[in-house]
Amino acid sequence: MFMLRSALMLTIVVAIGGAFPHTAAAQTTPPRGIVKITGELYRAQNDNHYTVFLVTPDGIIMSDPINREFSRWLKAEMATRFKVPVRYVLYTHHDWDHASGGVVWADTAEFVGHRNMFETLALPGGVHPLAGGSLKMDANQNGVIEKSEATGDTAQRFWLFDENRDGLLSGAEMARGALSDVYPPNVTFADRHTVTLGGKRVVMVHLGNAHAPDSAVLHFPDERAVFSADIVQVKRLPGGLAPNVGDWIDALKTVLSLDFEHALTGHALAGTRADAEGLLRYLQDISTGVAAGIGAGRTLAEIQKSLTLDAYKGYDRYDMLRAEHIAQVYRTIKGTK
Repeated sequence: MFMLRSALMLTIVVAIGGAFPHTAAAQTTPPRGIVKITGELYRAQNDNHYTVFLVTPDGIIMSDPINREFSRWLKAEMATRFKVPVRYVLYTHHDWDHASGGVVWADTAEFVGHRNMFETLALPGGVHPLAGGSLKMDANQNGVIEKSEATGDTAQRFWLFDENRDGLLSGAEMARGALSDVYPPNVTFADRHTVTLGGKRVVMVHLGNAHAPDSAVLHFPDERAVFSADIVQVKRLPGGLAPNVGDWIDALKTVLSLDFEHALTGHALAGTRADAEGLLRYLQDISTGVAAGIGAGRTLAEIQKSLTLDAYKGYDRYDMLRAEHIAQVYRTIKGTK
């Protein structure tokens, strides 16, 4: 069984310098390393984030760049170990913690993402005043967040929000998110897209709206592997079931329609096909259990107490997320927010 924990699978190495000037410099170098999965398919680590790449005689096909600092380190490692350039960067989706830093590869690579990625990267049109937590940060009430006003994650990623680099965060920039260092794709696809290089293939398959509208899984047919940054989880519950559990179930069924043995993830453990099947069962069990509870006239609190989902107690984040997942599914079935 392919089941490797990051603490055992990767060697920590020193990162190269030259941080992106518009992000907060890391205080310490995160754990980084590269491990071979099978053949010439590799998984690379940056702390709790992972990407994958496939080495061919004509160049490298890689997935999410994660961030500039990590990409600079990985580019140097690839140059030393493999001596061929990255020719393709294949995005799993637009989220800043997976898709940032692509500019590091722009000198040699073509970037491929789902066509919905353009919409996710665009600033929203119309009037977007600050709202919610963003509004609370606006201490002088001038309608924008200044660097000195930013707190928490907004302060840490200030320049990733600041699209026009004016040192102020507008309501539109906050609504879009921390995406200013995501290099846009120059090739897009609707349902499936196949990249070929050096006698190897990688197939990108759209996963519908689960997690993000541009979510895709990468299938490596010859290596019998898939890579999904956030949808496939190995013995770990997903952070949320947006936009709804049905989309997640459909996405995992799409993944499982592919021929693979190695289930490679963007966080934490990597595993096998059986692990992807286990996550699908969890989603189906929670849906069935919540529906049965609603049918029996139980309240949300009563369902959260009785639907213990004991088969999944060993999953990471079970104690943290089980009740919230039940609430999300409950709201979906009831048609409430």
